[in-house]
Amino acid sequence: MKSSDKTPLKQQLQQQYKQVQLNDSQFKELEEIMNKQHGGAVETEEKRPQWRLLAIASMLLVSVLSTYLLTDFSNNNFENMPQLIAEEVVNNHLHLKPLEVKASSLDKLKGYFTKLNFMPVASRLAALDSLQLLGGRYCSLQGITAAQLRMKKGDDLQTLYQTEYLADVFGELPVLEKGQQPLVVYAKGIMVKIWVEKGLLFALTD
Repeated sequence: MKSSDKTPLKQQLQQQYKQVQLNDSQFKELEEIMNKQHGGAVETEEKRPQWRLLAIASMLLVSVLSTYLLTDFSNNNFENMPQLIAEEVVNNHLHLKPLEVKASSLDKLKGYFTKLNFMPVASRLAALDSLQLLGGRYCSLQGITAAQLRMKKGDDLQTLYQTEYLADVFGELPVLEKGQQPLVVYAKGIMVKIWVEKGLLFALTD
């Protein structure tokens, strides 16, 4: 999800240049550093404005480029987040660990997940209606503590993940209450549905 700011880098530099200036104290300190690097030579008044412009331009270039690169990295990370979630979910699904608690109903499981910052809830997603709950265990999604629920449909095992939805971690995801459909993402040949509901992030293998 790209940032809405499409301002060219050159224009960003120009805007920042108009806003940032060195005060006399800062310039004097910079000038002393420059003089030391040039063997103590004193700059003339005619050359001083050139040094001022060069110093400001250098500072702005570092500042703008750093912001630009960090923002671009963050945007790319959000764009890839559904795939990252799917890969993590599928990896856990293919290497299932023993259940920590066995239960056939969500109400019986809630008493076990006391370390979560949320309460596991039932989803109204139709795909879950035909699944039988077997139990659950603690896990994590992108470093956030989550509940992994093991479910069964015939002979097939499926896993449902629930964790607190943090927009600054997971980015923008479809919300069921808004009528939006879950994202469908594939990892290692397995389909994963990802959505937000009741303030929680859900991920379901299929």
